[in-house]
Amino acid sequence: MITGLLDASAGNILIVDDTQENLEVLSALLEIQGYEVRMAINGQMALMGVEAEPPDIILLDIMMPDMNGYEVCQILKQNPKTKSIPVIFISALDDVFDKVKAFEAGGADYVSKPFQQAEVLARVKNQLTIAQLQRKLRQRNAQLKQQNAQLQEVVEDRRELVGSLQAAEEKYRQMIDEAVVGIYQSSPEGRYFKVNNALARIYGYATAEDWLADLEHHTEHPYVNATDWSTYQAEMLQNGVVKNFTTKVYRADGSIATICESARPIKSEDGQILYYEGFVFELA
Repeated sequence: MITGLLDASAGNILIVDDTQENLEVLSALLEIQGYEVRMAINGQMALMGVEAEPPDIILLDIMMPDMNGYEVCQILKQNPKTKSIPVIFISALDDVFDKVKAFEAGGADYVSKPFQQAEVLARVKNQLTIAQLQRKLRQRNAQLKQQNAQLQEVVEDRRELVGSLQAAEEKYRQMIDEAVVGIYQSSPEGRYFKVNNALARIYGYATAEDWLADLEHHTEHPYVNATDWSTYQAEMLQNGVVKNFTTKVYRADGSIATICESARPIKSEDGQILYYEGFVFELA
């Protein structure tokens, strides 16, 4: 007597045999183990049943009229919907040639008649375990493929965003460079570290790069009146901004220009001044 019953979800099995007695014996053996069993008396019925509701595994007799087991298996393996269903051949043919032919047709295993119950159950359980692992692997691969596709979408969206930000930054930089108003950023000590071309021209340079390259000039306060920097700082401290601060500055060639300057501090979250951001007009 066979022991060790499986649960009701152990597997769905299709038995194909043209002998009713064989169908009944195998069906009884498998059902008592908890498997759900269906039967087909010939190859054509088997194909119709598999197409309607694919089983987890097929026990397939080789010697059947009209369509033998090899032919049935080959048809199943050519169909994308059924090709992954494991087929265990059951036959009285025990020649090595017949077994090789069964595997060449796509069979997963082979049991010779008269079969031993323990052997049938062991081979069925083994193929179901393999099929379950393969199914989980396919599901995992599908999930990974989906996650990869989603990741690619995120990467593409990020690439587009970065491209848009770079384009916007380039446009902003171009606007700054082409502005007729001088624009600058300076340290809290008043040292310029970023200026546009308009401001550079006010100070007698062709481009911002030329002015920033002249370390001696742009690192010194350009005011003609040395006390103007203190006045600038005092107004910034008192009002939080500097508005329409009119003063005179030295150009690169030593000549003097009159400017009107406005600025504001850019602060950190804790209120510390990071740098000043200002606008400059040259007055006639």
